[in-house]
Amino acid sequence: MSAIKEKAAYLRGLLEGLDFSENSREKVLWEGLINFCGEIADEMEALEENQNEFAEYIEAVDEDLSVLEKYFYNNAEESDSDEVVFTNDCGCGCKDEESVIELECPRCQEELYFTDETGDYEVVCPECGEVVWTHTVESDSAENHDVL
Repeated sequence: MSAIKEKAAYLRGLLEGLDFSENSREKVLWEGLINFCGEIADEMEALEENQNEFAEYIEAVDEDLSVLEKYFYNNAEESDSDEVVFTNDCGCGCKDEESVIELECPRCQEELYFTDETGDYEVVCPECGEVVWTHTVESDSAENHDVL
């Protein structure tokens, strides 16, 4: 924007070098136009400064959002594997012989307890309807237990 200011200053210098009478209409007109150009240049410079400030602010917000996305999505992925607990205590006081699986729904954070049974099945969260666990019959190895 300094180029516009330089051009307005150049025009002002040209006007002073012209041979106009002191109060001629042409001189008043040209002075008004040059002053107007100078004011426009000042306003554009202020707009450019504001735009740069907003660009920096948006960049900072974008960085913060990126950090939150990494935290949220990484925690959701980590909770799939880290939050699964195999236990014989279902929380109701009984001691069941079957293995009870405890995990947290990734969507609504509801605590879920269920027994690991044979056969193909999916465990669906009763609160939000999200499928949180699938089991296939092919083998009872850990590879066939998919936490979603």
